[in-house]
Amino acid sequence: MVERPKNPSVFKHLLGAVGVGVAILIGFVLGLWVGDRNRSTRHAAETAALVDSIAMGFLPVIDTVVVEQILDTVPEVSESTKKERAEGRDYLTKHNRWNRDEMEKLPALRGLWDAVNHYDVETIRKYADVLDCPALTTIVESLEQSQKTGYYASKNDRVITLSTYIRRLQQ
Repeated sequence: MVERPKNPSVFKHLLGAVGVGVAILIGFVLGLWVGDRNRSTRHAAETAALVDSIAMGFLPVIDTVVVEQILDTVPEVSESTKKERAEGRDYLTKHNRWNRDEMEKLPALRGLWDAVNHYDVETIRKYADVLDCPALTTIVESLEQSQKTGYYASKNDRVITLSTYIRRLQQ
């Protein structure tokens, strides 16, 4: 019987393919973990949608326990996000004069000054839901009753005085 020489290249290719597969899986899990940090409501909806899609046969059957374990390891709100929200809430509650430049430096408040200036009630409501700030709740309630449009501050003005703003909304 003739002995065949072993072909190490097949083993190397197989090992390389497994390594690539593991790297992709690790990248996917890390992407879920590092990705979008605003998952509070979307996270549960995406999990339910994924499980429903699997159950309805739209996706290949994957062990749902494994999927749920992967998604459960992803934190809903990171500590840094909680800190950013607390900093934003502190700024809004401690300042009667909201400065656009100062607010844009705080990640949780980026875009809020412009939304308040443009009377954008839907955007302000989103900030109010996330930050749980009484001033924003008051603004939303007042805007729903007043239906203001346009701009509050002039083009070169970078400050909104909260008490004056709310008083103007309630007139």
